[in-house]
Amino acid sequence: MPITQRPGVLAVTVGLLLLTAACGSGTSSSSPSSTSGTSSTSGTSSSGTGGESAAYVSDKLGQARCLRAHGVPNYPDPNASGGPPNAKQLIASPQGQAAVRACSYWGNRIHNDVAAQNQAVMGEYVRFAQCMRAHGLPNFPDPVYAEWRVEFVLSASQDGFDAHSPGVLAKARQCESVLPPGSGLPSVKVTS
Repeated sequence: MPITQRPGVLAVTVGLLLLTAACGSGTSSSSPSSTSGTSSTSGTSSSGTGGESAAYVSDKLGQARCLRAHGVPNYPDPNASGGPPNAKQLIASPQGQAAVRACSYWGNRIHNDVAAQNQAVMGEYVRFAQCMRAHGLPNFPDPVYAEWRVEFVLSASQDGFDAHSPGVLAKARQCESVLPPGSGLPSVKVTS
């Protein structure tokens, strides 16, 4: 199987790491009603293609508004997909760090949004593994997270098949239909 990455998951995970570093160090919080003037969606609705959920994008906007309200007036809004603005220098000052602590509520919500989305993505790949087992590969493993992406770790000696054989690739192409459109075949790591 060819090695592919899910760019949406990778982008969300990198965004989470940056956000956790910037926002995870606070103890006080501000609720959305006291800072943004609008309510955020509380559920996560995945687009099914590794895209960001509506809750994630909404919470990123809430966080930007909160940071501006707490002393970082030039903090930019996220892009339409919730992508993190390049604003590290805006929150590097003592005033910016105080704003991050005051807005830790939003960092926690964003962390939860990403965790829920990663769980949904993992579920898609579990269905792929189940399909592969149903198509004659009973030892096909469940997916794992590795290097901030979902992948399958296969061992020809333990699993009893060659992941790159034409027969296995044909089965993978049959099971590709359970994955989101356009995602391609999943990432595979073959061990000895």
